Amino acid sequence: MLVRAAARVYSFSLPLVAAGLLLTAGCESQTPAPKKGVTAPPGTKAGEEHDHGPHHHHAEKGPHGGALVAIGDDVAHLEVVLDAETGKVTAYILDGEAANPVPIKAKSLELTFVREAAHDHDHEDEGEEHADDHDDDEVTGAVVLEAVTPDPNGMATEFAGVVEGLKGADEFDAVLTTFSVAGKEFKQVKFSYPEGNEHDHHHH
Repeated sequence: MLVRAAARVYSFSLPLVAAGLLLTAGCESQTPAPKKGVTAPPGTKAGEEHDHGPHHHHAEKGPHGGALVAIGDDVAHLEVVLDAETGKVTAYILDGEAANPVPIKAKSLELTFVREAAHDHDHEDEGEEHADDHDDDEVTGAVVLEAVTPDPNGMATEFAGVVEGLKGADEFDAVLTTFSVAGKEFKQVKFSYPEGNEHDHHHH
C-alpha cells in the first residue's frame, strides 16, 4: 500500500512541476532583453539625446578685438588684428580658449591674402555692355609677420608686419601657410577678416 501511495504522489506531482516550469519560462519571455552595447548615461533615459562631448564656446572677438582663427581642434587660436590706416597686421597666439597668450618658437608667420579691389562702377551709359577684363578685381599678396620681442629661446606670442595692399581695407580672405604649436604642424589654415573661422570651424 505504501508503495502504491508513493507512486500516486510522484505521478501527481510531475504535471505540477512541468506546469511550473512552463509558467516560469512564459514569464521570463515577456521581459525584454536589454540591447547589447546600449546604455543610458547617468541622469538620462534610454533613447534620450545627450551631450557627446565637450563643446567650446568662445567670444566672437579676441582679447585685442581681432578676428579669431581656430587652429586644429582648438589646439590654439590666432587672433588677427588689422590697422587699416597703416596696413599693419598683428597676429597674437592664444590658447584653446582664446583667452591667454601661448608662446611658440618661430621667427615669423606667413600669410597669403585676397582682397577685393574697389572700383568706380559709374558709367555714362548704364545700359552699355562692357567687355572689360576684370582679372584685377582681386588684389592678392603675401606678408611675413615677424616675431615681436621674442625671448632668448626664440619664443614669441606676437607677430606683426605691414601689408601695403591692405591699406584702407575692412575685410579680406587669408591663408596661414604653416603653423606649429604643441608639437603639431598645421598647413593652409583658411580664415576671413573680420569674421575669423570660428563659426565654420564649429559647425561642420
